[in-house]
Order: sequence, then C-alpha cells, then structure tokens
Amino acid sequence: MPALQHYRPDSPATDIIAALKNDGGVVIEGLLDAEALARFRAELYPLLDAAPDCQGDFYGYATRRLSGLIARVPTCRQLAIDPLILQVMDAFLLKGCREYQLNLTQAIRIGPGEPRQFLHSDGLMFPVHVPGSESMINCMYALDDFTGDNGATNVAPGSHLWAEGRQPDDGEVVPAAMPAGSVLIYLGSVIHAGGENRTDHPRTGVVLSYCLGWLRQAENHYLAVPRELARALPERLQRLLGYFVHAPNLGSVDGQDPIALLREPAPGPALFTEFLPEEIRGPLAEARAAMQKA
Repeated sequence: MPALQHYRPDSPATDIIAALKNDGGVVIEGLLDAEALARFRAELYPLLDAAPDCQGDFYGYATRRLSGLIARVPTCRQLAIDPLILQVMDAFLLKGCREYQLNLTQAIRIGPGEPRQFLHSDGLMFPVHVPGSESMINCMYALDDFTGDNGATNVAPGSHLWAEGRQPDDGEVVPAAMPAGSVLIYLGSVIHAGGENRTDHPRTGVVLSYCLGWLRQAENHYLAVPRELARALPERLQRLLGYFVHAPNLGSVDGQDPIALLREPAPGPALFTEFLPEEIRGPLAEARAAMQKA
C-alpha cells in the first residue's frame, strides 16, 4: 500500500521537497509546539463552535468551514510566512510565476457521521496549466490528531503523475494520519478528499493554500482582511495577500505598487511606474533608442 513520508521541522528542506515531488504529499510532524497549538485552538475553536454546518454535496452537511483566517486567527499570520513552508513553496511555485500568493485560508471541522468527500484535485479550479509547474499547493494543519477513523485527509500518493482522467482504486488512497501540530503539504494536482468521520468527535484542520501570483485567488483577501490590519502586517504577509505587482504590470493601482499605497496612500495622481522584468528592460531600451535614431 502506498504511504506518505513523515519529517520533522529540522529535516532538510531538500528531503521534504523531494518527497513532495515523488508522492504529491508529505507530512511534517511537530511544526506547532504544545504552546502554539493551544493558542491556535483558543483562537479558532470558539469561532467554529458558532459556525453553521455546511449544506452542500461537496462541502458536506456535517462539516463546518470558516475563512478569513488572517484577520480572525492571529496564529495563521505566523504560519502563512513560516520559513520552511515558504522554502517548499519557492521550490514549486516559482517555476510558474515571479511571485506567488496566498490562495485561501479555511478551517475545516469534519463532524461525526460525515462520509468521505468526493475524490478530486484542487488544480482543476484553474482552467489553465503551466507545464512543469503546480498552480497551487495546500498546507493542512492538524489541530486534532488526524486518524483513519476521524476524517484525516485522504490522499492518493503519486496521483499527480498519472495520466489525465485516471481515478484511484481504494488501495491507492491512504489517510494522512498525523498527530495534532503537524502539517500535511499536498500538491493541487494530487487526488485527495476529506475523510469519513466514523467517530463521535469532530476533527479540525486549517488549510493555508498558495497559488501562482498571476491567478485569481480563491479568497478575496482585500475584503477579508481590513485595510487597517493589512497595514500592520509584516511585508512578506502583505505581499502574500496580494499587495504586489506581478511583473510586468498585473495588480497595479493607478500605475503604482499597491504595497506602497497600502503603507501611505497617494495624495493625488502619481507618475505611472513600469514594473518590467530585468531581462526586458535592456532590450526594450535598445529598441527605443534604435527607433529614435531612425
């Protein structure tokens, strides 16, 4: 039976990246220590307790979901810019873009009696594919122990390498069992699903997802995160929320870099800025000079 490899936060990032390339998913145990895990639960659980059950065949009927976690759950602000996680994201997403972004934040509490979700791959939400690159990568943080009985995410290891349209047999799908405080990283192209909860207790996880910087984000962070809070966040997180220009000119505001306007709104019209990649600047300048001489 296939299996997912497990690592620790001090494991070489190259090993984690290699396992993710081969299997499409990998578990890092102990990314959150006991203190951080307790704080995470204290911030999130009251919000989930007040959330309604979903009412949909994909989202479930005994599952609760909550988004907007950068604004609502401070621990997520730290996790989103964790150096090890970003090192893994760099290795995959920068093959298809100059800068990537936070795709969505979502808490998922699978309640007792919820059947397994439909097997699917998340990359299908984007109608484009960049050869040799992933469109998105998900990080599922376990706030409870994830087991084969309580709804651990089901993954088909290696399915990101299969021919299009192939579906896994039951023996090719495994639960991503892991202790609370761990994180499952899985590629958007790998086949997976929320697991069946056959216990009497809910299981809670939080997904932080990243995607290519020129794609439409699944979550609208500009509205989900109040402007006043966004201004106070670390620059790395501001950029992950989408406050950047993806060269040459995607995401500007009146010709300006949105991160500069986030810090200090312009008093009036400003000079339009060219956000050209370095490899274009030289040839473009030469072409303009040649046309001026002609």
